[in-house]
Amino acid sequence: METLRQVQSFGSFVASNRASLLVFIIILVTCCSSLHTRARPLIPNSPFLSIWNAPTEICTEKTGVQLDMRPFHLIGSTLKTSTEQNITIFYADRLGNYPYIDENTGETFNGGIPQLCFMEHHLKKANEDINFYMPSDEQVGLAVIDWENWRPLWIRNWGSKDIYRQESVEFVQQKDLSISETRARTLAKMEFEAAAKSFMLQSLKLGISMKPNNLWGYYLYPDCYNYDYNQNPHNYTGSCLDIEIARNNELNWLWEESTALYPSVYLETALRSSKNAPLFVRNRIQEAIRVSNVSNSTCPLPIFVYTPYLLFYSSLHICFQDDLVNTIGESAALGVSGIVIWGDLNLTLSVNTCRTLDSYLRHTLNPYIINVTMAAKICSQALCQDSGACARKNWNSSDYLHLNPDNFVILMSKNGKYAIQGQPSFQDLQQFIEKFYCRCYAGYNCEPREISSCDFCRFIWISPIFCASNGTSAFQFSSINYYLCQRNTGHIFM
Repeated sequence: METLRQVQSFGSFVASNRASLLVFIIILVTCCSSLHTRARPLIPNSPFLSIWNAPTEICTEKTGVQLDMRPFHLIGSTLKTSTEQNITIFYADRLGNYPYIDENTGETFNGGIPQLCFMEHHLKKANEDINFYMPSDEQVGLAVIDWENWRPLWIRNWGSKDIYRQESVEFVQQKDLSISETRARTLAKMEFEAAAKSFMLQSLKLGISMKPNNLWGYYLYPDCYNYDYNQNPHNYTGSCLDIEIARNNELNWLWEESTALYPSVYLETALRSSKNAPLFVRNRIQEAIRVSNVSNSTCPLPIFVYTPYLLFYSSLHICFQDDLVNTIGESAALGVSGIVIWGDLNLTLSVNTCRTLDSYLRHTLNPYIINVTMAAKICSQALCQDSGACARKNWNSSDYLHLNPDNFVILMSKNGKYAIQGQPSFQDLQQFIEKFYCRCYAGYNCEPREISSCDFCRFIWISPIFCASNGTSAFQFSSINYYLCQRNTGHIFM
């Protein structure tokens, strides 16, 4: 078996060295009390979901390379021909008549600006598109609208997006040739923001009404525009500026209608494997957590953090393990609902790229996904009794939900199956409770409780009713079965 050790320690969980050896401890764990709550998991008892959103089925269909997707809870392709998936992404040409301007050619589509869109035609087409891509009314999953050409706040259409402000001013002037430039800009701003709000809201409401079993939201929302790492790399804090937080507050109408948030933590070249990367990511996630409570603080929105696939940064350069920690690890440690790993056709260009992708999945990404997913699950059971998700006590720290490499090792056998071998220590538990707390799921009761006389089977993994007489316990985790041979080898097989 090939050993795949992980490099980060994680505040581990309550356990004993043998099932017959009880660990007697009295620890007061405040699950939630007055602290933040979190959205319920999309999949029961799965506090942190790993989701794959890339057209990698092409590798199997065209090159014969079978990619190992077992660690992922949800899998969806980005291809225009793919339908009935548990994660659906709607680009500009896949949902209604989205108005936009080609920034390179200046060509306008569907009126170009939202003020000129025929809403009735748009909603009719959107209805057809939703039924095409999501034919089932029972399908549960994520619905992500990816419209990036313009932003609903006038002030945020800077740079190449200024064309929408220019066209909006010209539209006002065409209606009144005598209007002043200042007045035209004032009216243009009002009209643009009203039309943009209406367009985004009505599109969102249509999707929710048609497919309520899916979590609807806009990709890249919220954003906090903490992109100043190039201007001031040595003193970069990652903080979201107060002005951007205030502008996000102007979008409360969007947060109140969304049923999920999909912020992005894409790492540009200057951030990759740098000390600024975790600062960039955690501040963006923290702003999403703040926004998730706008509509109802007792029932916050689920947050699924988008990160582009980390293999093909440029050419075929393999990303460092640090960047997995800085994106996936940060997301899990902050207690969000999950991570969405996105990729495009560059992942499947040839047999060689597919083989490189396959190797990276098997030897780097998948073991890390298993590590973090298991750690989050174990923490949820230990601190929250499956009624919440663990999150850092200090959100701006570098504490991660990782299996302790001194006590655990992830193995891969010749047939490609993974196993986790090891047992936790009492020191793991102490570190775990010191660094994390439980964010209770909305609607669940998380009163402070005492942990005493806990053994491995009854407390950590499963309820006593599921403890098999042969010493092998199991719980279903999406499409993956994790097994704990607690009385024999101390292995968890997958």
